[in-house]
Amino acid sequence: MSENYKVKEIELTPNPRAVKFILDQVVLESGSKTIEAGAYLETDVFATHIFDLGIVDLVYCRENFISITLQSPDLWVVFKDKIKNIIEADLKKYEEGDDEVSSSILDDFDKEKYPELSDDEKVIIVEAILDESVRPALANDGGGLEVIEVEGPIVRIRYQGACGGCPSASGGTLRVIENHLKSQLDPEIKVHTYT
Repeated sequence: MSENYKVKEIELTPNPRAVKFILDQVVLESGSKTIEAGAYLETDVFATHIFDLGIVDLVYCRENFISITLQSPDLWVVFKDKIKNIIEADLKKYEEGDDEVSSSILDDFDKEKYPELSDDEKVIIVEAILDESVRPALANDGGGLEVIEVEGPIVRIRYQGACGGCPSASGGTLRVIENHLKSQLDPEIKVHTYT
């Protein structure tokens, strides 16, 4: 489909540096995609033009939205229309996102066994729990999160999109995620952010 995207709505996010652009069609069928300066193909005209502005920290795509985090919240006043124009002129659908796990593995999972799993197996279960409950909520605010590793009861996550560098992500949101994983999996779980 070569049809261009239209921005239906522009939403502020809890992170003052990030703005969420809601599109008229899906940009990514499943998962999410984070694009950082220098970490994209030269054939990605959209990423090239966005990062050529020299003010963009990162781009986060999921379902039918794209959130863009700038180096300073003050820059939005000057650049919001320009960024919207680049999205509408250059954005193309991404074929695949960064890996996400199917939540169907939770159907047969006995949470009593969680503490006995290997750290690699724990990552898969934690990912599935987050996919089911936490990621959709973060997506509403233009962000997401990535599980970096699980080491015993410690879960290390990195925020993506609008959630990265957002003041509420390091405090309240982190506690909500930790409490959710404790109630779903293991009361000993501790969640740390990884930057």
